Amino acid sequence: MALAGAAPSRADDAPLHVLMDGSIEMPQARFKDGQAVDGLQYHLALELGRRLGRKLRFHLVPRRRLAQLLNEGHEADLICNYMPGWLPLPLQWSRPYLDDADLLVTAARRPAPTQLKDVAGQRIGTVSGFFYPETEATLGAGFLRDDAPNLVTNLRKLASGRVDHAIVGRVTFDYLQRRGEVPLELHPPLVIAKLRTACALAPRSSLSLAQLDAAIAAMQADGSLAHIVDRYR
Repeated sequence: MALAGAAPSRADDAPLHVLMDGSIEMPQARFKDGQAVDGLQYHLALELGRRLGRKLRFHLVPRRRLAQLLNEGHEADLICNYMPGWLPLPLQWSRPYLDDADLLVTAARRPAPTQLKDVAGQRIGTVSGFFYPETEATLGAGFLRDDAPNLVTNLRKLASGRVDHAIVGRVTFDYLQRRGEVPLELHPPLVIAKLRTACALAPRSSLSLAQLDAAIAAMQADGSLAHIVDRYR
């Protein structure tokens, strides 16, 4: 089924190729045998596909390849729960739909920072291939990254004393805390940046930005988007 007002075409029958970052964890996504099977991004994409009348193909790819694949447009239509600052490319961006934040968490064994500048020159746990525009702008050369494959590994590094701070996404961090999967005592998080994530559409995608925005707007209006998000709160 096509969106109201959209003329059907052979392109509408082609599957949408949804990229998923291989470094994400629940609640964003859970993978089994290299395939997405659960999570916020997974169910969001499924609902988008249903409303757009398009079949989906999920592609689990390393973070460092996301920009290249989206720019080339070969088996890459969109990725969701991202920000323009994280993918500095001439992509089309949907209307934002999810509130999130970058947080700085600090092990309780260290003094609590009152501002981001307090940790200049100290090693900060980060995720490989990920951009932190606000931290880079504030700390400059004092931003000492200590990369890990994902957030869970960063929390283990905090617990072992390999780093004293880490940058985490609020949605994922809150989810892990509720499940008792944060393995150490931390100071209250320091908010680095408030975010509103969206979907990035590849330049060569057969899906138009108007179609994508209309589907997201409909999900916001009827509560189905909130229902998906609440499932993982």
